[in-house]
Amino acid sequence: MDASIAISADNLSKAYRIWPDPSARLYSALWNSAAGLFPKAGPIHGRLRARAEALYKDFYALRDVSFTVRRGDGMGIIGRNGSGKSTLLQLIAGTLQPTSGSVEVRGRIAALLELGSGFNPDFSGRENVYLNATVLGLKRDQIDARFKAIEEFAEIGEFIERPVHTYSSGMVLRLAFAVAMHVDPDILIVDEALSVGDARFQLKCARAIDRFVAQGVTLLFVSHDPTLVKRLCRGGILLEHGNLVYAGRPNDVANLYSKLLADDGSIEALQDDIAELKAKAASAPADLPSVLVDAAPTEAGPAANADRGAGPSELLRLRALETILQAHADGPELAAKAEKLLADERLHVQVTGEEFSYGEQTGSIGDVTVFDADERPRTWFTTGESVVVKMKVEAREDFDDPIFALTIKNTAGVEIYGTNTFFSKQPADPIKAGEQREIAFAFEINLMPGVYFLSFGFTQFVGAELLVIHRRYDAIKIEVHPRDRAFGIAHLNAVITGRPPRS
Repeated sequence: MDASIAISADNLSKAYRIWPDPSARLYSALWNSAAGLFPKAGPIHGRLRARAEALYKDFYALRDVSFTVRRGDGMGIIGRNGSGKSTLLQLIAGTLQPTSGSVEVRGRIAALLELGSGFNPDFSGRENVYLNATVLGLKRDQIDARFKAIEEFAEIGEFIERPVHTYSSGMVLRLAFAVAMHVDPDILIVDEALSVGDARFQLKCARAIDRFVAQGVTLLFVSHDPTLVKRLCRGGILLEHGNLVYAGRPNDVANLYSKLLADDGSIEALQDDIAELKAKAASAPADLPSVLVDAAPTEAGPAANADRGAGPSELLRLRALETILQAHADGPELAAKAEKLLADERLHVQVTGEEFSYGEQTGSIGDVTVFDADERPRTWFTTGESVVVKMKVEAREDFDDPIFALTIKNTAGVEIYGTNTFFSKQPADPIKAGEQREIAFAFEINLMPGVYFLSFGFTQFVGAELLVIHRRYDAIKIEVHPRDRAFGIAHLNAVITGRPPRS
């Protein structure tokens, strides 16, 4: 394997045999044993083997998956539940053996799969730290030197000296994550591990992973949150029913995943998009594996990487829900709707600047334009200017409670601002089939100099389920120019005064 490659999978497959009953398993073994008594090339051997194989069927959790990951790069794995994500990670980590194909790994692996699964419940937390860290390759003196840092990271207090069977599940997960974060791996495998603990601890875990990425650790990352995948990874793959649907830039993979969810699992609906993406990938530099072709350098330059310190989207989600619930009495029902809407609106983080849209069967978003205070259309502004963003929509069915949305992201894919008629408590009037409407978002563009992308949404709830009518991601690119030498992301118009201190 090329020394620059950390992980290489070649036609990797994992099948599980499903037996209708215990007797079928027994008879199949007998037929296989009988077949072994005859020459393999003979007809009797073939007939006996066929009888044995007729008693079971193979379920492929993963089938013929191939990809490579370079040293120091990150790859995100996205897919619905049951798509084969966890199986793939276990094969790479070595906790499962493939049915066919092969996987090669170069370097020490720290795998955050089923956190805490290797703990002995009768040992104390301290003893389990030493046990797990030893398994992961650390020597006794190395563990001694790092134990205090592990203990502080886990934040379980005096429980570190108590048996693990007295822990809550959350405490077990905290301790397991803390150990994995302090073993200096060459390859870090993370399977949905950022849901550990409360929002503050999740932020702490995300920042620890950020440090690994900055240090050049190879990252293999599974999450249902495409925002994190795009922020942490250079490449991504989309899995569905154990098959690799597409491999490429994280943004493209997440866009396909979003459309897959919107079309209720229709792979056929993605074929045109995949063909277009593959055509673009064909013109990428030949020396990069297709799964790790990176986006062109962004106009944000090195500053874009500073946004990697932002916390996981879960933190923002919790804060948004808290704000909404404080203002409404019908908490549980509203919280469920708000969570679905927020998850859908925050599904995309743009890194290429190319528009992506889907929906449009029952309604559509037409012209989208940005105007200045004099109602002139423009795509460049000075920090603090008043702007009005307008989108024209058309309904092809009746919608009683339509929701219209706007999101602003920078070139690193960080969401700078997002709102909609639901979250802002500015409900839109019903819209009838055949009716057109102009939606306007007016605000002061208090952003620091840079390039930004505007995305638009047209949705509605049907009962408790969110219906995506039309979404246009990164439909407009605008530029913001400085008015002074302030720095950061937002311009807060600070008023600075000085006076003698009060006595």
